[in-house]
Amino acid sequence: MQPDTSAADAMLRGFQEQMQAKLRQADQLQAAAREARVSERSRDGAVSVTVDSNGGMTALDLTPAAMTRRPEELSAQILDTLRRAQARIADQMREALAPILGEDSESLNAVMGGYQERFPQLDDEDTGGAARSSDDPQDPDDPDGGASWRNDRGW
Repeated sequence: MQPDTSAADAMLRGFQEQMQAKLRQADQLQAAAREARVSERSRDGAVSVTVDSNGGMTALDLTPAAMTRRPEELSAQILDTLRRAQARIADQMREALAPILGEDSESLNAVMGGYQERFPQLDDEDTGGAARSSDDPQDPDDPDGGASWRNDRGW
């Protein structure tokens, strides 16, 4: 007489199904993080910055008007625009991850806590007032029509 292994087999199948589901979820999380991008434009439209899900700059676009500024003014404007883009990445990631992890899950809250710690929300005082999102229409007063430059690495 052979021992009954059906309970153990069922438990093993259940474990394998759970592992497969977690692997699919991990793939979905990686894809969401890979696709997340936030672009932000300076108030005058001369500087545009794009950041990835880690807050790292993936693109910097400068109009000819930006290039007429003193170096310290341009660097301050780039950093301000970068900080505003980074401050928005947490919201983008919440939108991307909530359907995967669950809106009120501990996992989502833990991930979002890390984003909020690294990239705190800025108020109008921090940004010098209202800013233009890169989704806004092009500034009609921009003489070069928003043309910008980038090198082959996305900068």
